[in-house]
Amino acid sequence: MKKIAVLVLMAVFLSLSASLLYAEEKTGDEVLSIATDAVKGKNFMLEDVSIIYDEGGKLWNERIGYLAEEDKSPNHGILRKGFLKNYKIVLFDYKEPLPDIWVFVDKDTGEVLEVYKEE
Repeated sequence: MKKIAVLVLMAVFLSLSASLLYAEEKTGDEVLSIATDAVKGKNFMLEDVSIIYDEGGKLWNERIGYLAEEDKSPNHGILRKGFLKNYKIVLFDYKEPLPDIWVFVDKDTGEVLEVYKEE
């Protein structure tokens, strides 16, 4: 009886492990929802903001080029160190004078990796 219970537990464990290893990538809508919840959780307002799913990180790459030239930013260089690899990006594009917010979400797990507020 113990052998059967052990085999059943092993089968369940292997099934769960396989589903974690082959997790489906989060959709753009899922990433938008996760990022919005993260911004709300940090008590940032969502009025007068355009929420943009940054497909392929194009907007972020443009912004990084700008930050690389601007030494006055207190955040200069902190997001260029390669700590983010497997992510999708959402931009919360606020109207001036409010700073924009970028949210980086793991594309497989949906974990919020970073909420970056421009200074």
